[in-house]
Amino acid sequence: MTSGRVDRVLIVHPDSDVRRDIEVVLRDAHRQAIATRHAETAAAALQIANEYDPRIILIDLVHERALALSVARELRRADRLLIGLLNPLIDSSDVEAEFLRQAVRSGFGDFVPLPLSPSEISAALQSVPEGGPRKQEGRTVAFFSHQGGVGTTTLAINSALAIRAADPSLGVSLMDANVQFGSAAAHLGILPDRDLAGAVRELNHGPMFPLPAAGPDPGIALLASPIDPRAAEMITPEDAGRVVIELRRRFQNVIIDTAPTLDLLTLSVLDLSDYVVVVTEGSAPTVAGTARLLRMMSSLGFADDRVRLVVNRYRSAGDVLPPELIAQQLGRAVDHVVPFLVPVQLGTHRGMPALFERGAALFAEAVKRLARDVTKGSLRGRAA
Repeated sequence: MTSGRVDRVLIVHPDSDVRRDIEVVLRDAHRQAIATRHAETAAAALQIANEYDPRIILIDLVHERALALSVARELRRADRLLIGLLNPLIDSSDVEAEFLRQAVRSGFGDFVPLPLSPSEISAALQSVPEGGPRKQEGRTVAFFSHQGGVGTTTLAINSALAIRAADPSLGVSLMDANVQFGSAAAHLGILPDRDLAGAVRELNHGPMFPLPAAGPDPGIALLASPIDPRAAEMITPEDAGRVVIELRRRFQNVIIDTAPTLDLLTLSVLDLSDYVVVVTEGSAPTVAGTARLLRMMSSLGFADDRVRLVVNRYRSAGDVLPPELIAQQLGRAVDHVVPFLVPVQLGTHRGMPALFERGAALFAEAVKRLARDVTKGSLRGRAA
């Protein structure tokens, strides 16, 4: 073992026993000391890699194959080695050969079969690079509530517009991940001709198409939910994750509106988000549901510092539960309170973002505070 350097390693595989076996072989085979972190999914690997900055990443290429390639494109850089973990029974068909060619283009420097052989991993580790340039990647913020009708879409759209208006030089995109009946385009008063289903098809064959501008000037780039709700049935959690990754490569800020259902597709989007804005309102049933949601998110590994709790449509303590009582019931602080204003409702009905409605100044100020909160230090160092 060579002294003087510790190589940080990230091992990505759904089986914890396999990850442990890989780590044992690595420690014996690598000439440098290593420090390791593990990830169960490719989506989780993105978050961990951003914090941990590994020099060597071993990624499973048997499960979530297309998503693994998208993640590799995000993680590749000149001072990092990506190693693909293959099925030992890999066939030699043209389809498999094409997948390996795509993997090389995505940034994989070598491939090794499982179970890991000391000699094969040693040979692959000879290619660990010494250094290279870094690039920037966008910030991702998902808006979510367990309950429809609490204004989640309104907050997502107006937050995206507030970010863009604060600095027109920043690229801001809005993705409608409510795949069956998303309404972001209607809120913005447009009829989209391109949508999430089309973006998935594009990514399966090449680069994703440019997104149309939406909203008052300066506009945001909108990726609408599928125009045909039947197309939503064809969008997988892996597809949604790949689209989010592509948007982060293109835009400094990616805002995502989600469906009020904590299914696998929504979870794939939340996993890839830097912040999750949980929207609630001051009614007892809604707060009770939010309490269950927050407990579930905590059990799924969402740290408190990634969650922003917003009480929306707040009137007065006489009409609804006050923020202080909501915080007490939820066992955590309320981060933002957004007031109820009639012009906000009127703007929504007309397809006009409330941020620009007359008489909605208090709403606009609250949304701007939220936007500033979730975009602090909005660019992060990432690999080229």
